[in-house]
Amino acid sequence: MAGHFSREQMMEMDPLFLRMHLRERVHHTVEHQLYSAIFAGRQLGPRFGAIAREILDVWEDRGLPRDLPDIKWIYTLMDLAETAKRGEKPEPPGGYLPEPLNPDEMKAWEKLLFSRRSYRHWDERPVPAWMVERILEAGMWAASGCNLEIWRFVVMQDPDILHEFANMEFEVERVKIVCCMDVRGYRDVDRPPPEKNKLLDIGACMQNMALMAHALGLGGCWSTFSPEQIDGIAKHFGLPDYVEPVTYLSLGWAAERVMPPARMSFKDAILAWPGREGGE
Repeated sequence: MAGHFSREQMMEMDPLFLRMHLRERVHHTVEHQLYSAIFAGRQLGPRFGAIAREILDVWEDRGLPRDLPDIKWIYTLMDLAETAKRGEKPEPPGGYLPEPLNPDEMKAWEKLLFSRRSYRHWDERPVPAWMVERILEAGMWAASGCNLEIWRFVVMQDPDILHEFANMEFEVERVKIVCCMDVRGYRDVDRPPPEKNKLLDIGACMQNMALMAHALGLGGCWSTFSPEQIDGIAKHFGLPDYVEPVTYLSLGWAAERVMPPARMSFKDAILAWPGREGGE
């Protein structure tokens, strides 16, 4: 047994879910403990990494790709684990500590963060596919509970489909990225995160995509569907029952100048801050 799945079950498992299961088990049974061993002197037992190795053996026995980015990352962690079990102190390749942005980088980051707005009217120019791909890539780098990466995407660009699933409150966009969740990550893995985390995962993904769209000069609006539209999308695209449409990002070249709203101060939002240093 690797987690609560038998080898036989994993040999028949949908590869995408097997991949999710593998990432989750590596995250919980290898990654945390490995960094503690390397940087805090934690001792690793002889069975360390055994569960992850069993799942990886199934992946290999099924002839599934070994050159996928997350699978290559897993192999790297497993190699580091073997080194650490021998009592050596490996150095994670490409490992780094957070570094502050330089002043110019900080100006660019603050410009992006503080100038992003929602746009709901677009001109006729099409959105290039490469921009959509960059936006999707940004979404994939969002924080993800237990490294599950539950987000799945439906990209609408055909005008007829866009009109069918239009938001009646603003113009039909040029591209709509529908962000769905693969609920198996919270329903079927061995130790799923708290249920509320799945919406946090989707929100983190959407924020990344909205910021990337703004960085590319596109107008975007993050919005939600009615229950009827969610059912319609699932039927139209033949989504399996474990994939649920949640929210979407409308995209186009903005045809309106949106006045930035004022935000209340963060000081007005703080309910408690015991022990804050520095006083007023």
